[in-house]
Amino acid sequence: MIDPKSFSFSSFPQRIAARLTGSRWFWALFVAAAFTLPLVRSVRRALPPAPPVLGSFPAFSLVDQAGNSVGEADLRGHLVVAEFTTAAALVEGGSPLAKLQRRVRNTGEAVHLISFVDMSSFSSDSSPPTGGPTLAALAKGAGAGAWRWTLAGGDVRPLEAATLKALHAPEGGTLTGRLLLVDARGRVRRLAAPSPDEIDHLMRDTGLLVNMEGL
Repeated sequence: MIDPKSFSFSSFPQRIAARLTGSRWFWALFVAAAFTLPLVRSVRRALPPAPPVLGSFPAFSLVDQAGNSVGEADLRGHLVVAEFTTAAALVEGGSPLAKLQRRVRNTGEAVHLISFVDMSSFSSDSSPPTGGPTLAALAKGAGAGAWRWTLAGGDVRPLEAATLKALHAPEGGTLTGRLLLVDARGRVRRLAAPSPDEIDHLMRDTGLLVNMEGL
């Protein structure tokens, strides 16, 4: 029985708090709520929409920096960020894929990079008669990791034209200076300029597709 003389309304909340914090059930419920509420919020949060399908990336057969043949089948099962460039452009200005290579380093084998290098004015063998760079030299100069970033060389102009046609682009256009995001099924999902904002959007879509496709 509570002694009216010793009872104080001001101390009543403290007594209740002391009893609660001393209970194992209180702490079990507290910990469960702490872990459950963020999970519920994340589940209820709507994911952004997937980028639209712009067209299918065409078939191709080229040679990489190691002298091996490379084609569209080698890219299946990966998200691919691709560019069309030239040997001269790589020598003079580098490639935006150099920075992307660092940004996707924690994606394992889910994301691959490929540069389609127009070598039409150069030879891709070890002793180019014109004195131009080899693909191996270009890859070394760009810092391309062999398992992450492929340089596919040769006359890539027919492939560029076929890609433009697949994207329903006007005739006479070019993809030089643009980045293409290709999904694991060989479909082009984004066409981006190499600006900071565009690359951020491309990386957001890359992460979204990695999660959606379970790569």
